[in-house]
Order: sequence, then C-alpha cells, then structure tokens
Amino acid sequence: MNDNDLRTIAELERRIHLSDPEFAARMTAGVHAEVRFPTLALLCAALFILVPPVMLLFGWFGLIVTLDVFLAAVAVVLIRRRLYG
Repeated sequence: MNDNDLRTIAELERRIHLSDPEFAARMTAGVHAEVRFPTLALLCAALFILVPPVMLLFGWFGLIVTLDVFLAAVAVVLIRRRLYG
C-alpha cells in the first residue's frame, strides 16, 4: 500500500475510536483473542447423530429427555461464556 492508503486507514481507525470506543475495543481485542473450541457446534452435531437412535430405542420419552439434556448443556455453555468471557 502507498502512503496515501496508510494515512486514509489511520484516519478511519482514529474516527472509529472517537465515534464508538466500545466497538473499537472489541475489534482490537478480537485480534489477539484465542479461538474457542466449537462447543455449540459439537453439541448440535451430537444431537443430530443421537436423535434417530434415541427415538428408535426409547421413543418420545427418550427424545424429550435428550432434548432437555441438550438444552441444559447449551445453557451451561452460554452462561459460562457470558460469565468468563
């Protein structure tokens, strides 16, 4: 990039910091943040795989219990993310 492009980008960054400092802090923190393990995706995949055998073996009651356990696990993951960042 040439000097004019670098000055333009620096000016845009400065304006963002002035207009919305909370957004700017989130964006700069995101550069150095570690990548989270895809827990919710793993839970969804497990549910997708478990529903047919649970339904065949235990019927509707087993399906309801499986969904309750899934929703509780999702709630725990989301609460932990909210509390611990």
